[in-house]
Amino acid sequence: MDNYEAIVADIKAKLTEITDIGIVHDYERWIVDAKKFLDEFKDQTSGRILGWEITRKSVSEHQAGAFFGHNLMAVHGYMGLNDAAATGKLFQVVVNKVRAKFRKAEPADPNAPWDYRDGDNPQNSPVQVPLIDERMFGNNLCHHAEIHISVTERTL
Repeated sequence: MDNYEAIVADIKAKLTEITDIGIVHDYERWIVDAKKFLDEFKDQTSGRILGWEITRKSVSEHQAGAFFGHNLMAVHGYMGLNDAAATGKLFQVVVNKVRAKFRKAEPADPNAPWDYRDGDNPQNSPVQVPLIDERMFGNNLCHHAEIHISVTERTL
């Protein structure tokens, strides 16, 4: 398995362990039909839109004996907005659960050639949330978060 595929699989596994996370896709979904798109994000437990997508935003590389790739993974989350149900608070709690999950995360495979850490800025937490906003999906207003997870891989 390629390192990228292993990293995405590990992130997905960690996300699915989180209570009330909803549906987790290991790639960005691009479905033209709005109803089919929304169905891919409809959580069967709650009946609301609640889903996540994983992708990579960038990768930089440097050499110091070995090659080190610094992957900036992006996890986009969506939750159907319902003011009466205070979903804004619920969504913030789920975002915090994701942050906590990856703050001190380690790969499931102890021999994996990568770690959850920001190799370019080791003092930073490996998880950052640069954007929380609201977005329209068809006729559905949703909470949205973009969560960045830094993964540094080493290649001999």
